[in-house]
Amino acid sequence: MPELSPVDSATYRDAVATIVSRIQRAHSLSDAQLAKRVGCSAGTIKNARTGATNLDAVTLANIERTFGPGAIDPFLALGHVRALPLTIEKLEQHPTLAIVEALHRLIETQTPGSDGGTKITSRELLSILKELRDARSAFDALILIADPALGSEEVSFRDKAVKRLAIVHTQGDTIADARIVGGPERAGD
Repeated sequence: MPELSPVDSATYRDAVATIVSRIQRAHSLSDAQLAKRVGCSAGTIKNARTGATNLDAVTLANIERTFGPGAIDPFLALGHVRALPLTIEKLEQHPTLAIVEALHRLIETQTPGSDGGTKITSRELLSILKELRDARSAFDALILIADPALGSEEVSFRDKAVKRLAIVHTQGDTIADARIVGGPERAGD
């Protein structure tokens, strides 16, 4: 992995301004309304939105907790990472179906007859944002199952002595066959 250059204050403030602006637009919130929801002053929100000052870590954490996974992704992207929920939310549908639905919608945006032709436009992505977020949640849930959070009591999948895999065959929305395949135990486990 190439060495990353340090983040400067201007880049950090731009990311925070993006976070604040996106949340205000998406939820139709004033500076005062957003401030009340995340536990700071309206002046703090205004200064963050205009890039005048930095937001502290507590406020960033409250933004993520209040507005959900991905709310502070522009900040986390400075470190080339994004947040992964520590708890698995109830998925609206089977994870595989959410991922396939998002892929299907992405493919639709690349058809020659779509708005951008074979190139995906930001407007097309905005129109499928729910499906993209559902797929991301599905991937996050599967990742969490495979590799639980640091500090949790659960052993990650890759560290378990006996690995088991669920094989599920579906026909439409119906599960036709499901079975668990277990691997051999290692000596001494």
